Amino acid sequence: MPAIKKTSFAIVPFIIFGIILITALFLKYFQPMLPEVLQNWAEHLSIALIVAVVIGLTYEYTSHLFREEILKNLLHDSQEQVYQALKAYNVLTPVEVFRLLKEIAAQINQTPTLLYPARPDSGECTFTESVDFFDTLVNMQPKEIVKILSTWIEPKSHKNLKYLASDFIGKYQLVELADELCRQAEPVLHLGNLSEDDRGWVLNYIWAYSRCEKPMYKILGDVLRSTSDHDIEKWLLFLPVQMPSIEFGAMINAYLEREAPIADDNLLLVIQAVAALHRAQVIDGVALLKKFPDRFGLHHQEDVERIWRNYALVPEDLKGIFLSA
Repeated sequence: MPAIKKTSFAIVPFIIFGIILITALFLKYFQPMLPEVLQNWAEHLSIALIVAVVIGLTYEYTSHLFREEILKNLLHDSQEQVYQALKAYNVLTPVEVFRLLKEIAAQINQTPTLLYPARPDSGECTFTESVDFFDTLVNMQPKEIVKILSTWIEPKSHKNLKYLASDFIGKYQLVELADELCRQAEPVLHLGNLSEDDRGWVLNYIWAYSRCEKPMYKILGDVLRSTSDHDIEKWLLFLPVQMPSIEFGAMINAYLEREAPIADDNLLLVIQAVAALHRAQVIDGVALLKKFPDRFGLHHQEDVERIWRNYALVPEDLKGIFLSA
């Protein structure tokens, strides 16, 4: 490829001054040969041209020094901005960010979660309602974050760290850590009688693992269908509110199909879950509920209407299911 010639305009003023100076010298040299009437004119003009060249060169040199000083200052300012940007970047690297998260999570009395809304009356608190920053961080440096979170899910870790780590693993489907979650949580879950301290992180581990498996939520659906633990059912039935997904429709369908009785408060959580899924337009909630008219009675009517309205839905759509016609 031929080289592209670049023209430097810095030399242009000196060429112009050179031409003016040559003209002045030319007039000075030929002045005696000119007619007398032109000699005075030529003398004054040549002197004026020489003075103009001197002034012009002085001005150009002074301007050059001034421009150089300005450029130096601009360069210094730019270097300072770059330095500050690098300092900010260093603070916002995964190691620093997750170090701060770890310190906060381990010190607060509530259970931090990335999901919104947090479970009511559970001791959970939504860590932040905006996860855009975490989205960017995980997308840019997933390997670094996986390395950090692997230390958070060690058996000896604080329960809050376990919970928050599994939130990251599940939300962002960090499959590299999914098997470890299942390895730790399944034995504890199968022992039954989960303590209040263990319930949160164990179920969140199962949820996060299930987010990474194929088909998604298979193990979660198995747990919901087979468990007889009221609190486990309650915990799982709130997931569709936090993260509406079409897979939850099949889970709730299987849950309602089972022969075991369902407590009234968990039936209302079913209504809330179906309302959330219906509003998110991932399932036809009315069609799903129409399949199970025997699960609900007229004594549920007031609560059902309230829940349905909370999701900006029309309670009248449910007439003939468990509301009076």
